Amino acid sequence: MHSKLFKHINKNIPHYSILDIQNIQDYFEYKKIKKKEFFLIQGSVCSYGAFVLNGCFRNYIISIEGKEVNTQFSFENWWIGDIGSFVNRTPSKINVQALENAELLTISTKNYAALMERSACFNEYTSKLRSSAHLSAVLRLSDLSENAITQYKMMLEKFPKIEQRISQKHIASFLQITPEALSRLKKQN
Repeated sequence: MHSKLFKHINKNIPHYSILDIQNIQDYFEYKKIKKKEFFLIQGSVCSYGAFVLNGCFRNYIISIEGKEVNTQFSFENWWIGDIGSFVNRTPSKINVQALENAELLTISTKNYAALMERSACFNEYTSKLRSSAHLSAVLRLSDLSENAITQYKMMLEKFPKIEQRISQKHIASFLQITPEALSRLKKQN
């Protein structure tokens, strides 16, 4: 069960021994989430971070107009939650919902703090993940300046099988276009 997390840690920081990495497992709990269930609700404090073993999630916000706007999709070997809310104990700005039945390894804020104190390996790993997440957020913002066709092509390059796992409605929301516009765009492509 923890082997996917170990492989992900080792891929990101290969100079640590497997023993260093295995000491991390005691801080995590296994959890199943059903399709459409929420991992996090906007306005609540994020008490857990989670590594996705299996499944797919969407992050979304509620716009001023009351519409759901997808901001990110998360798949296997991704982390979910709201790091700002998790670390600072502030209300979350996002919703995180399962789009498929999912399996997770969760870590509480208490266990996260303890692990950060005790494990140089986990410290370095999370630091690298935060840097990658920041870069991804910057790239996502720059992608928004592109037209819908370019955004769609970039999304397919990054996630080639996304259309097999995520509904057209959710993809359209992510691209900030209507499902009908997405259908027309797909015909052109």
